[in-house]
Amino acid sequence: MLLGWRARIGQIRPATAIEGAEEWREVAPTGVAFADARTIVPRVDAAGLREMMSQVVEASRQLATAKVDLIVQCGAPGTFIPGPGTDEKVTGEITAATGVPAITMQQATNDALRALGATKVAVGTIYTDEVNESLRTYLTALGFEVVAMEGLQLTDPYEASVHDADSAYRLGRRLHKAAPDAEALLISCGTFRTFEVLPYLELDTGTPVVTSNQASLWRALRHLGLRDELPALGRLGGIPDLSGLPG
Repeated sequence: MLLGWRARIGQIRPATAIEGAEEWREVAPTGVAFADARTIVPRVDAAGLREMMSQVVEASRQLATAKVDLIVQCGAPGTFIPGPGTDEKVTGEITAATGVPAITMQQATNDALRALGATKVAVGTIYTDEVNESLRTYLTALGFEVVAMEGLQLTDPYEASVHDADSAYRLGRRLHKAAPDAEALLISCGTFRTFEVLPYLELDTGTPVVTSNQASLWRALRHLGLRDELPALGRLGGIPDLSGLPG
């Protein structure tokens, strides 16, 4: 039987990171397979992320040869730093080059927050304050209110991969303490492991949690019409489709 007999999903990820891809594989529904392409990210800053994004179209051409059904551009700062409209520009370029539909990690995150009905968001990241301010500006422009924000101040993309999932849990608890009225906790970075702790963070805070990697997998599956319930993805994993979202 062909691997990916229900769906074949292409993912473009930073070359330094295997964590996000492995999290996807650990919880993937039966019949779903993934093809990987990699980009080099010199630093997690504006210049380094421009370099990453310059490689996306070529990476998508590689994935298209695997006959994937969807391409996911992972690396949220690559589209939120330039600002709203960049996600659509990038997905348009990918589809024009390959004929394959595409989504971005940041688009998926936006849709996950909307699916959960959250507009007041507490945000935790691996990023520096400078990158975080770009994320705040981006989210505000889309109608979200950032009620708390904390970054781990990392600029080496590999450093995120050595943070265990409990680091994300502790970050989430600090966000909840800082903003107990937040309607969702957002943890941004596709390399930051979260799947092991995500349901427990929701349980212990009573607040829905959205993470870059979780939102991207959920959005990719729902885009392809797969309605599997995914308990490992927390509350979001129980939302079966994209009804009610813009577009």
